[in-house]
Amino acid sequence: MNFDLPEEHNEVAELTTRILEDHVNIENLREIEAAGDWFDRALWEKFVSSGIIGVTLNEDVGGSGLDILALVCILRSQGQYVAPIPLLPNLVSAMTVDKFGSKEHRESLLPEVINGSKLLTFASQEFLNDQFMEPHTEFKDGVITGKKLVVEYANHSDSALVTVTTDEGPAVCIVDLKDPSIAMSSSDSTRGEPLWEISFTETPAEKLAGIESVLWLFQVSLVGLCATQLGVTETALKMTASYTSEREQFGRPLATFQAVTQRLADQFINVGGIRLTTFSAAWRLSADLDALEDTLIAKWWASERATEIAHASQHCHGGMGVSKDYPLHRYTLWNKHITTSLGAGTQTLRSLGVLLASEQ
Repeated sequence: MNFDLPEEHNEVAELTTRILEDHVNIENLREIEAAGDWFDRALWEKFVSSGIIGVTLNEDVGGSGLDILALVCILRSQGQYVAPIPLLPNLVSAMTVDKFGSKEHRESLLPEVINGSKLLTFASQEFLNDQFMEPHTEFKDGVITGKKLVVEYANHSDSALVTVTTDEGPAVCIVDLKDPSIAMSSSDSTRGEPLWEISFTETPAEKLAGIESVLWLFQVSLVGLCATQLGVTETALKMTASYTSEREQFGRPLATFQAVTQRLADQFINVGGIRLTTFSAAWRLSADLDALEDTLIAKWWASERATEIAHASQHCHGGMGVSKDYPLHRYTLWNKHITTSLGAGTQTLRSLGVLLASEQ
């Protein structure tokens, strides 16, 4: 069997990595973090001008027509460089509009997303409700009422996809985030990113699609998180291997000690597990196959096993790992943020158990 990616996917990964490698460094990340906005606009402009924003959208709206595997390649590269830009919320939202939106929705939103004049995000999480497919936010008579939490880049976005409940079941609606009926407040996440709480009070909205769009948004969001986590853990492990090969103790490199070698070998397997399950779930989604089970398995690996990688990386670095003058701490914070996003390991495992039981 051939597990290699097609040539066009490798080209997307290479272009994304080249842009990030040329732009991202410690000084740059410090400046963005100090500004408090968590948005590297100069880097974002490079992504827009390169055409990467439209890679996963259909050609009739100006995109390249590639699939979810291309999304994984892009987000994996972002994770490798922990770049603070809204790739995941913007791309996932745009892909959802592309797949389920009307001709009017697609033609009015997507070309402007591709050229960078509009930014999209999605609002799906709610307080004390871990059931993605059963939102409490209501849509009726053309308006929505409810509250969403941990929304990324809401202050920069023009529109948001909001998961709602309707008389016909769960659905996804499109909302103009500039509407005066919307109230927003922010708090910082584990990695220092502002996350927004949005309150909708009879806010005008347009229904995009029904339950099939909610399920698809859930799965693609999870795969996007797993892809980002893959990049984060790959770089963290690479950084740890380099450090232990150079750092000496008792006159010999740390990497020559059996306990260190075995610890990092375990993490090599864990990273491989995240890679395998992420690409497996992404391939099934791209092929329009039932992928929910695979997606939940991938998220479990990207939560539980990624936590082990973070602990081992920090342990093998000793005190150096938590120093803000050394880059590893950012990868640990990103790891923790992704681990708990859209359900940590225990919640994901519970959802997987419910799914498997329902198939009996």
